[in-house]
Amino acid sequence: MTDNRTIAVKEALLAAKEIAKKQENYQLDIPHLWSALLQPDLFAYELYVDLDVDMNEFIQLVNREVEKISKITGTDIQYGEKLSQRLQSLLDEAEVESTNLRDQYVTIEHLILALFEQKFNPITTYLDENGINKELVYKQMNKVRKGKKAVHQNQENVYDALDRYAVNLNKEYLEGKIERVIGRSDEINDIIRILTRKIKNNAILIGSPGVGKSAIVEGLVQKIVDKDAPKNLENKIVYNLDMSALVAGARYRGDFEERLKTVLNEVRDSNNQIILFIDEIHTIVGAGRTEGSMDAGNILKPMLARGEIRCIGATTQDEYRENIEKDKALERRFQRVMVHEPTVQDTIEILKGIRQNYELFHETTITEEAIEAAVKLSVRYITDRFLPDKAIDLMDEASAVKYIKLNNPLLNDGLVNVDNAVTEDDIKNVVERLTGIKISGIMENEREKLLNLEDELRKHIIGQDEAVSKVSESVLRSRAGVQNPNQPTGSFLFLGPTGVGKTQLAKSLAQVLFGSELDMARLDMSEYMEKHAVARLIGPPPGYVGYDEGGQLTEAVRHRPHSIVVLDEIEKAHPDVLNLLLQVLDEGRLTDSQGHTVDFKNTILIMTSNIGSPILLQAIESDGEILLDIKNKVTQQLRHHFRPEFINRIDDVLIFNPLRQKHMHQITMLMINDLNQRLKDKNMAVSLDKEAVEWIAENGYDPLYGARPLRRFIMEELETPLARDIISNKITENTDIHIQLKNYKLNFIYNQHFKK
Repeated sequence: MTDNRTIAVKEALLAAKEIAKKQENYQLDIPHLWSALLQPDLFAYELYVDLDVDMNEFIQLVNREVEKISKITGTDIQYGEKLSQRLQSLLDEAEVESTNLRDQYVTIEHLILALFEQKFNPITTYLDENGINKELVYKQMNKVRKGKKAVHQNQENVYDALDRYAVNLNKEYLEGKIERVIGRSDEINDIIRILTRKIKNNAILIGSPGVGKSAIVEGLVQKIVDKDAPKNLENKIVYNLDMSALVAGARYRGDFEERLKTVLNEVRDSNNQIILFIDEIHTIVGAGRTEGSMDAGNILKPMLARGEIRCIGATTQDEYRENIEKDKALERRFQRVMVHEPTVQDTIEILKGIRQNYELFHETTITEEAIEAAVKLSVRYITDRFLPDKAIDLMDEASAVKYIKLNNPLLNDGLVNVDNAVTEDDIKNVVERLTGIKISGIMENEREKLLNLEDELRKHIIGQDEAVSKVSESVLRSRAGVQNPNQPTGSFLFLGPTGVGKTQLAKSLAQVLFGSELDMARLDMSEYMEKHAVARLIGPPPGYVGYDEGGQLTEAVRHRPHSIVVLDEIEKAHPDVLNLLLQVLDEGRLTDSQGHTVDFKNTILIMTSNIGSPILLQAIESDGEILLDIKNKVTQQLRHHFRPEFINRIDDVLIFNPLRQKHMHQITMLMINDLNQRLKDKNMAVSLDKEAVEWIAENGYDPLYGARPLRRFIMEELETPLARDIISNKITENTDIHIQLKNYKLNFIYNQHFKK
């Protein structure tokens, strides 16, 4: 009779059959079955371990017995299909043991007990010689079963379900696997208060990822174990339920529900001695649900409602709103505890408290400066994550890098001397690698860089001294901490004709401040003229195509929070786009369609516009300066186009001067320098005599279009002939190119040299 065997027994017989087939054994015998049973993590293996059997020796003995069984070769042989007489006898005896114990199913324990009736079996003999007998197995069975009978087809998974599917946090703390929790006393006291209630004594921790929700539960465990908890929580045990272990391997309908109910029954039967912690509790909604069955949430609710178990959950605000809040019956069983991000000072104290654990693990020493740098730099440069998690990650990463350097093979020969201290510089290097921002350079030379920012920008921007000064002053105020920290570093509206350097100033600012023009996001507002275009900036609403992709503006800033954001031709944007920007200008943040808040506090927002350009071009003085009344007229046009609350939130409206002939010489040299940068890889360099520069500057000048005609003129007269000669191999790498003016045409002189 096989219908009354548990799933574990049936699977063991199938596994034994595979072993017999592999060994080419015709009959299925006891060694095959025991070889299948003695696999790590299986019930029989764990039972023998608890009986202090030397498992390595025991398994070797069983394997030798398998090898002794005679092999049969041939065709159409059904290996392992026929049971040996002694295996059949053992299975029959297991039936008797099941009946004697009044069990409904034959379990693995019954097989183990039945083995002792095989008097001349080497496996039985080994166990007898090592003092393992039926009485010891009965005692161990009673300890595991706790008086329960075998009434489930999946009975073996029911035993010690709590230890199988949950982690004893009290034990973890005593074994030093959980770090001591620093701070968070208010939240821990809130949980203690909720657990002390007569009804609805279940807490749910709600907070952003990485703020320390799980650590708060570990803090509760710390108080319980250290006898620092109230009397009603003395000797309580906190178990962390492992939802993935519950679901894993649940192949048959009802397996998951049976496992979960068994765990919950153990918690209930503990007489309130066990507190169940479910991390990511939103996963219980829908977990294990199949057609005609309940999910974990519905299994949990009745016990919570009757007060039979005490539970602590943890989830994020988004997941709570999406999963828990919708299930009103589940929601009202829990009392909410909001977990906010700790302050910078609190995080520093947390890192100081856990520093020793990381020092012991990495065999390093972590300096006070490194801890402060980890916190402050993570706040400044890692804006899409939360304290203390992001600061701990920086400290851990820097310590890991230091450990690798210390254990470099070169160090063993004494060739390199590396201090084992993790310093502020180590933290900066980690931040630089994670964010792509040159932190070391900025932090060390920032004072000098900021003080010389205006002079540096003037090297790249010609004829716009007032605009350069205003932008530089705004950056200085922000970095000095004088400016409102809850607004962008700077917000400007650049007005002026085309080609006068509005976009170039933004590029130069990105290059000087952040080391690369790549740290500039540029959006053409002519693409956002329709009302629905707002969705492209922050992402389409749920249900629309592209919802998962995010917005063009929000994603650009989220991935590069320290950057220049240029909104070109802002006057062409739809008014709803401008309304959206009010939040950025006023509060330094913007919420995308998915509910994520994007931080704009470290960005410089530059909007460009051509409003008033005709007036500026027609009414300038001979020296290129703009008269005050002309500026007022442009400002009036600006106020006519934009709403007052929009203009009022901008740091400065900067009017760019039209470029004059006198500026063209400097701009020409800047463009030649850019060309030389592009030719650098070929080891080529271009130089021009004074007459050639003046000729280019004079012929490339157009008062209406600024520097762009000059760029086109250089492309046609200089770059195109040069490109033609490079392609035709007239000139090769390692060549100096000197350009002279001859008969009102540019004359190219090539002088090849050899690279050293």
